[in-house]
Amino acid sequence: MRPYAAFLLITLLACRDKDTEIAVDTATYGPTDADGDGFSSTDDCNDSDGSISPGATERCDGIDNNCDGQIDEGVSSTWYADADTDGYGDVDSTMDSCEPPSGYVPTGTDCDDTDADRFPGATEECDGKDNDCDDEVDENLGRSWYADADGDGWGDPDASTEVCDPDKGLVVNSDDCDDTDATVNPDGEEICDEIDNDCDTLIDEGVTDTFYADVDSDGYGDADTIVDACDVPEGYTTEAADCDDTNSDVNPDGEEVCDEIDNDCDSVVDEGVSTTWFTDADSDGYGDPSSAIAACDAPTGTVDDATDCDDSDDAVHPGAGETCDEQDNDCDGAVEEGVNSSYFADDDGDGYGD
Repeated sequence: MRPYAAFLLITLLACRDKDTEIAVDTATYGPTDADGDGFSSTDDCNDSDGSISPGATERCDGIDNNCDGQIDEGVSSTWYADADTDGYGDVDSTMDSCEPPSGYVPTGTDCDDTDADRFPGATEECDGKDNDCDDEVDENLGRSWYADADGDGWGDPDASTEVCDPDKGLVVNSDDCDDTDATVNPDGEEICDEIDNDCDTLIDEGVTDTFYADVDSDGYGDADTIVDACDVPEGYTTEAADCDDTNSDVNPDGEEVCDEIDNDCDSVVDEGVSTTWFTDADSDGYGDPSSAIAACDAPTGTVDDATDCDDSDDAVHPGAGETCDEQDNDCDGAVEEGVNSSYFADDDGDGYGD
């Protein structure tokens, strides 16, 4: 080839764009690596830029640096719309970008992106809103209020609500034990109706009467069997002095009879109706005054006379003949009266005494 022709061919080839050149090379010599990044034009998504290839590191630059068909994957940031400009974004309104788009912030924890006064860390106010975005409303600001359904000024402990400004029908205390009855509350007056009127957990305290079981129906009850009630229960009485509630003849109004029973409940048996008997051990009809026995009928070996001065000798008793035996045979306190003789000393033996 002539020198001029060769120069013209080189000039024409140089004027071709790179794509045409690559195409010529590829067609003639196979795939080429125009940017010298180690990847041929077949695998390289941009063979004119050595920083772009399947082996490149993805950078946040709006380009698919690693030729995986994605742009800025794993290196961009998620940004959240901040419509109220409080510095906290809406988690439901996002954008991925290397640089923050206008009106977006890196934090998506705003619970209301239309109110600049509501965001995490805001001061909670008593306004019925979750100001600090912690899913609690007016926490630690309001106080507990209790329903006062009966309008007595005392609240139901089982019906509470925590608010800043209570509605009508709420009170601050929770001491009502029956919020359906305005007469029942801690200020209520206890009356005998089997209800805890004053809410002190006691029923009818101080207003009931004590009644006593009257099994024998004599009007007097057993002091050991009692019940407190507003009215007299059947089988009970107000009197508690019966000493035997199984016998209607025995009570404080009972008549004492000689039956070895305390008929009139005065703790004394057969008083005024029994007889005092005395032991007659020697069976002489006269008893020993130191051996008294009270009984309705004479016990065996007893008499109603208590004048024997020796109940071991049947010859000694009132009315017995006095004998000269140095004993008080007739129990009159004198010994041998009327039966002994007086004797006089006869020292000279003449038969006549001094």
